[in-house]
Amino acid sequence: MSATSCFNEEPFTPGTLLEGDSGRVFEIEEILSDRRNPLLCVFRARSETVKYIVKNMIQGELKDQMELQKLVSSCPNVRPVVDTNREFELFIYPFLIGDLLQFSQRKLSTEARKDILRSALHIKPNNILIDYEEGTNGDTVVKGVQISDLEVTVIIPPKKYLKTRSHQNQESDIFSFGIVMIYVMLNEMGFLVRNDQLKAEDSWRYILRRHLSYFADEDGFNGFLQHIGEENPFYERVIALANDFDPETSRQSFEARGDIDPIFKDLFIKMMRLDPALRNMAWDALGHPWLNT
Repeated sequence: MSATSCFNEEPFTPGTLLEGDSGRVFEIEEILSDRRNPLLCVFRARSETVKYIVKNMIQGELKDQMELQKLVSSCPNVRPVVDTNREFELFIYPFLIGDLLQFSQRKLSTEARKDILRSALHIKPNNILIDYEEGTNGDTVVKGVQISDLEVTVIIPPKKYLKTRSHQNQESDIFSFGIVMIYVMLNEMGFLVRNDQLKAEDSWRYILRRHLSYFADEDGFNGFLQHIGEENPFYERVIALANDFDPETSRQSFEARGDIDPIFKDLFIKMMRLDPALRNMAWDALGHPWLNT
């Protein structure tokens, strides 16, 4: 079956043949992500014996996205576009076996985990793709680590933020990556709450309480309040939650834990300060002793 019309309203079905602008032919094997309105699907495809990922682009953005690809085409830790289909506005990428969320559950050495985190600092774990193979003696050999989804990347200048439901900027990215580091190195999902708490009308209470419990210190707490401002509806809520700790429900500070490598703890604590102005940035983290030993 061959694709015949531009901008399909439905995803390509398995068996569809697509010709890349290079002349290479790709056969759709599986729909990995089915997203409509707009149509932004992800497919696994094959050309001869090699697997690929095919992704719909937002209509009209292919040219701009190609310019962005040129800027990072020489970066070994970014998954590059290897072909395009301008007729349907498709990007075609190499296929990597898994992502960090899956891969971190394997038996890996501390050095292997460090290398992965160093390669992908600043990125969500399901956007960190890993190509690997099983060794003959049962070990896992990492062949490559690359970040994906560059087409939904936003370049935010210093001191600026992306205005969504919250202000997203480099400081918030660093905090998020600190959570990833805890998951990868300690196998802990620090902010995971019970399902009934997650579905509660005030679910924010349970999650925010853990932020305060794990990472609040006096300077960070006061700086965070100043950062959000008194007009923010969470200003009084944060204060009330902080006053809610008592001897029976005391804080469980990560900084006070003795079961964590102190050098690693020093790194992620600095990345997860409540006050964004006090957080390490990516360049600070990359120069930290834990990532360089």
